[in-house]
Amino acid sequence: MTEDGNADAERVVGEMDAAFARKDVDGLVALFAPDATLESYMVTRVLHRQDGVCHGQAEIRQLIGELVQQGVPWGGHGPPMVRGNLAAVEYWSKTSQGEKFSVDVLELRDGKIQSLRAYASWRSVLAATAGAPR
Repeated sequence: MTEDGNADAERVVGEMDAAFARKDVDGLVALFAPDATLESYMVTRVLHRQDGVCHGQAEIRQLIGELVQQGVPWGGHGPPMVRGNLAAVEYWSKTSQGEKFSVDVLELRDGKIQSLRAYASWRSVLAATAGAPR
């Protein structure tokens, strides 16, 4: 873990928070490398696709645009846990910091997100499927 890695991770996570608060899709997409990937259970749910991976900024823009429009489902997060060029961010539910919602693992390269993998807790899966046809 390096000081630079921590600073990069904290900067990127801070910029993500600020851009989500502004509903700034362009600002969020700009945090990703042009050839980045975003892997999440929300890809299949929001974009109605079988594949849970967005490839490149155009697909990431689609997903982020929908997520921004729907609103952020989490309440906050802890500080990034950084190891080399990887950062993990643990999000909690809107109702309690004790209720873990999801974890994002970000791979950073040259100050940009090269890949983001979102891992869901049962709470986030339940929230994502609420009202879904069974």
